Amino acid sequence: MLEKAKIKAIYTQLDQLYESSVKEELKKNKKFVVFSDLHMGDGSARDDFRQNAQLFRSALEEYYFPNSFSLILNGDIEELQRFSLRAIHKRWKEIYDVFDRFHEKGMLFKLIGNHDITLPFESEHDIKYPVLHSLTLQSKAGEMLIFHGHQASILYKNLNKLLGYTLKYLANPLRIKNYTVSHSSRKQYKIEQRVYHYSSFRKRVSIIGHTHRPLFESLSKAERLKYKVEELCRIYMLTENDSVKKPIKKQIKSHKKELRKLVAKDKKVLFESQIYNSVLHIPCLFNSGCVIGKRGMTCLEIDKNEIALVHWFDKKTSKKYLDKHGYNPHQIENTDYFRMVLNREQLRYVFSRINLLA
Repeated sequence: MLEKAKIKAIYTQLDQLYESSVKEELKKNKKFVVFSDLHMGDGSARDDFRQNAQLFRSALEEYYFPNSFSLILNGDIEELQRFSLRAIHKRWKEIYDVFDRFHEKGMLFKLIGNHDITLPFESEHDIKYPVLHSLTLQSKAGEMLIFHGHQASILYKNLNKLLGYTLKYLANPLRIKNYTVSHSSRKQYKIEQRVYHYSSFRKRVSIIGHTHRPLFESLSKAERLKYKVEELCRIYMLTENDSVKKPIKKQIKSHKKELRKLVAKDKKVLFESQIYNSVLHIPCLFNSGCVIGKRGMTCLEIDKNEIALVHWFDKKTSKKYLDKHGYNPHQIENTDYFRMVLNREQLRYVFSRINLLA
């Protein structure tokens, strides 16, 4: 009975988020990129953003702005539980200069997260852009509700204050990374599970961040690899040309190796498909991941009625991605930075499956 009351409260909370969201029509000529969880700090050793800052800036300056993508910053952009807003603005002026270029063109949407939830209460002089709680992209195929993700927890308002004290007085002195703090056991799965069931019930796509775990069509990395291996096996069976079979076999071998590594690192990935407790897999939940990943950053691109999960990486730290079979990394000219599409799907197909299966 208590669990039903919790579910009802969360659904009400997310319904209110949807009703109050800014509505943006997704037209054929409009493109969007969703980034979340930058956790920008003061540039010190405690600043998690520092490692991928130049990669993030180059992706915006050299790829997304020239290609007319609107930029959606989906929460936890500034790390206000560790640093002051003025210190963040001062250190990362070059990043805000890029944000300004998107904002001047009407191509910037900044959403709030739990680590920058106090942003609306800062001095008006220090708030550079309007702050939203959620954004809805409307297309002929269906609607996509974009929000940070912490709103799927009933207690987030109370726990957020406690977490702020923990980060400031414990994590900071001990130099504990935000990446570690955010990934606590199955708490991230609980958030994803709630958003998944809400989205399938309302028959819309939800795009979140918060858990730092990239999801595409409600699937994690391990689950996506399993599907790819099965798909490649089917293609291999139907192919008679040996010259075509050989690269397919290499792709399968590469995916199997990567999957084994994931399982060796964390046995829980074997049970990830069960976390949603759903009879049928419904592709209603997407997560852009984070900008502070150890081997680069991930984001979601929405372009020409397609949605894609994209991994950006620096060859100096992630050279192994250049040798992966089945992917086609694109290098930014005159840099060591690469853009690699991990998954891509038509929105019409995504929403067709949601409407048929949910």
